[in-house]
Amino acid sequence: MGPILKLIIIGVLCFVVVVLAIVLALVWTMPDLPEIVNNDKICLPSDKGILGCGNTPDLIHNYLERITAEKYDKIKKEDEERQQKYLNENRLRLMAIYDKYFWEMKPAAKLTGKEQPKQNKESHAEMTPIRVWRHGRELYNTSGFELYGVRYRNGRLVIPVSGTYFIYSYVDFFEPCVPSTGKPNVKNASIPIKHGIFKFNILDAEESELVSSVQPHTISINRYFNAYSSYVSTLAELKAGDEISVKVSNITYLKYTKFNYFGLNLV
Repeated sequence: MGPILKLIIIGVLCFVVVVLAIVLALVWTMPDLPEIVNNDKICLPSDKGILGCGNTPDLIHNYLERITAEKYDKIKKEDEERQQKYLNENRLRLMAIYDKYFWEMKPAAKLTGKEQPKQNKESHAEMTPIRVWRHGRELYNTSGFELYGVRYRNGRLVIPVSGTYFIYSYVDFFEPCVPSTGKPNVKNASIPIKHGIFKFNILDAEESELVSSVQPHTISINRYFNAYSSYVSTLAELKAGDEISVKVSNITYLKYTKFNYFGLNLV
């Protein structure tokens, strides 16, 4: 073996020894690393970025809950920003569409007259509700309708959404008279004939009059009967759930009900 080769081998061995010494020195001076998993213990970063250790199930549960909440908030915020951007870019077009359908879909109803059932006993109430109207399928081939959420319940119209409504009603009264005198066949002629629209809400537990019309009894020209027509209407602020009904002072006067009607519409 030549002297040059020996020098090369000795140089390589010295380099290896120096490298090993450096590695040992680094390992010796490095701080101890925490044990990440120790039986039922685990270490995970907290929301402040500090490594914390604790019971494995609890720590994993809290960690996943925090990460999931952060991701959900991020996705929700991005979705809200995307929706707002879309609304801002398409505001005029959306408003045009919304306004069009809003006007076309306002709650409205018109019930038409129907023959009233016979009264089992005489009512002593000042006003008697008209409990029977044509509604639902009975309105086919009539001028009546029920649109966009208005419901019918025992002669009443139930308001679907709060707002200002135009309410109206028309009835024909037929009053019998005494043929010998032509005077109305009533016990007390001083009490006028009355027709009105009333509001009831189960939460308020009381009924209130919205509009009414009164007319006095008159002596019949033909001595056999009097015919009266009554129309009432008004604007009213109504709440969702309000029930609107029509009442008359003497329901037996509703002899010819074909042309009677009762309705409302959101304005």
